[in-house]
Order: sequence, then C-alpha cells, then structure tokens
Amino acid sequence: MSEIHHDIVSQIYAAGLLPELWPSVIDSLSDQVRGRGGSLFILADGQLTWDAPQATKTIMEEYVAGGWGERNVRLERLLAKSDPEFVLDTDFFDEEEIRTLPIFQDFLLPRDIAFTAATVIKGSGDDIAVFSVDRRMAEGRFVDRELAFLNGVRPHLGRAVALAGRLKMKQTMTAMATLQLLGIPAAVLSHASKVIATNSSFDLLAGQMFLPAAFGRLALFDKQADRLLRQSLDGHSLQQRSVRSIPVRSESKTPVGILHVIPACMQAQDIIGAGGTLLILARPVGNVSLNAEWLKGLYDLSPTEAKIAAHLSEGRSLDKIASQTGTAKETVRTHVKHLLQKTGFARQIDFVRAAGSLAVIQPQLCAGNGVDISETTSLSTV
Repeated sequence: MSEIHHDIVSQIYAAGLLPELWPSVIDSLSDQVRGRGGSLFILADGQLTWDAPQATKTIMEEYVAGGWGERNVRLERLLAKSDPEFVLDTDFFDEEEIRTLPIFQDFLLPRDIAFTAATVIKGSGDDIAVFSVDRRMAEGRFVDRELAFLNGVRPHLGRAVALAGRLKMKQTMTAMATLQLLGIPAAVLSHASKVIATNSSFDLLAGQMFLPAAFGRLALFDKQADRLLRQSLDGHSLQQRSVRSIPVRSESKTPVGILHVIPACMQAQDIIGAGGTLLILARPVGNVSLNAEWLKGLYDLSPTEAKIAAHLSEGRSLDKIASQTGTAKETVRTHVKHLLQKTGFARQIDFVRAAGSLAVIQPQLCAGNGVDISETTSLSTV
C-alpha cells in the first residue's frame, strides 16, 4: 500500500469515529482521481442527510434548495443497481438519457459536473451511504486505473460506515445504562419514532404505562398524554422540535410521573441520531434546587424568568421571591405568567411538579449531551 493510499485509509477510519471528517475524505479521494469534490448521502431511519467538501457544497445546497432530490433518477437507479463497486452514470443511463434528462441537462452540466463515480454502502438494517466523486468536462471520463483506486479503498469505506453505526449504538446503550444506574426509565426513539433502545427500568413500565404500537413504536395508556406525545414526535419539523414535559398516568389512572421528551440537538445527534428523541420518565421530588441557566436553555426562558423558575422549584412563594429579588410581587407574577406560557403549563403547581422531576437528570444529561433547546410547545394539564 502506497503512503498516499495509507494516509487516505487512515482518514476514512477517522471519519468513522468523527463524522465531520467525511468531507475531507471525499476531497482526498477526489484529488487522487483528478476530481472536483463529491458528496456523501446517508439514508438512516428513513431520513436522508448529506455532506460535501467545500468545492461542491454550494452545488449540493442548490440541489437541496431546488428540490432536485425528488427528481433525481440517478440515485434511484444507483440503488437499484447496487453493485459492490464504484460505477459511472453510463453504467445505468444510455447516451440519449444523459442528453435529455433534466438532472443532467438542467442541473449537473450547467455546473460543470460532467462525470460521476459513485457507490452504495449498505449499513445495518435499511441504512445506506452513497459516496460520489465528481469531475469536470475538461478532465474527461474516469479511466480504469482511477476506478481501480476508488474500488481499492471501498472496503475501508464500508468498514468505517459499519464502525460508525456500531459506535453510535454503543453510545446509545451506554447512555441507557447510565440512566439505569440512576434508576431513571429511559428510551431512545429514531427519526421515525421507532424504539431503538431502552433500559430495564423503562421495560418494567410495559403494560403499566406504555404499550407496543405498530411499526416498532410505543403508545401511552394515558390517552391525553399519548396525544401530546404524538404531537411532540410527529407534529413539528426537526427545526421546530423542542422539549416537552408531559404529566402521565398509569392504566389505573394513578399519576406515574413526568415524561420528558428531549429531541437530539447538536452533539446529541451523534449519540441518538439526527431527528432522534430521548424519552425520560422522572418523578417529582420536593424542594429541589435547579440550575437557572439550565432551565433557561431547556425551556427558552429569559434570564429573569429562569431565575424565578429556579426559585419556584425550591418551593418559594411569590411573596418570598419578590422579597429576595427586590422585585414587586406583580412583576414576579407577570414573569411567572410568561414562563408558564413558554413551558406549556396552565398552573404554577404543575410547573413546580415538572421541575421537581428534573432534579435527578439535571444538568449533565441535557447540557452534557449538547442539547440546545430553542422553542417549547403548549401543554395541557392532566
């Protein structure tokens, strides 16, 4: 193996551990075959995501913004062919199609993407990754020697993708085990709301609080809470999703606790996947002390609202909060009204109960996973 080849293989395995390195891997592959960059598409849990190096990133952004993903028959045919090697457009399109299809004539060729070598890597389940390397018209077609180079590193791409999948699952199971040690029932849901991991405390609630649903999902016996859970998981775009705190009762109508529905954001996506969700069932405890900054980030409160929320979580009355903060009682009452609107609770006591249930999981769970919450949706009381 040449020194250059060895260096690229090392980059590939590094990207298996650190996904943000994939664009540099594509650049390195492209440099070795006189390309101009390329792209990486990943289909996981029914969600298609992509990445690209700087040379082709703007083109990919135009591709997404223009809705070409829904009109790109290249990906459809590539997936149907699914040969275990890098293939060319000419392997599954004839010359007439390349001259007439809009994806070539209206998008690729005007941006000087004349030739592409691509391959499909199958991961666990239905997950796939599609790597492609692009070339300008002036560089001419890919030759056998260049395809041989790409196919020589393809097994390493496959192993790195598999490594990334195993690492993500290991991180997920570690998170579940950590919460289990704390006695906290927890589950991880995929982008499609399918259950992909639980801990034993969560499993014990099956038949009492949760019941299986179609397509690997779960439902709550508490119909009102189940409706709110469905709204949280299905009713918003990924950009709009936010933490919801849902009071839940068991099948016998006995209060069980607060189900915190926490979407994966920032670094947490590397653990539970983009669009994934962490479910945590916590039970209220009395007179807890919660970090104001954590409450501010979790529920998108103003600094003043967060401080008042922290005081409320410690069981302080409005009179006591006004006295300790040197603020008029009516001003405190106004802030409480605003924070209730933001957190979705109709009554102050409901917020205090929900905040009390957060004591066992703050602040390391969300802050430590990089969760950055920007919006909170409405919640009815039970």
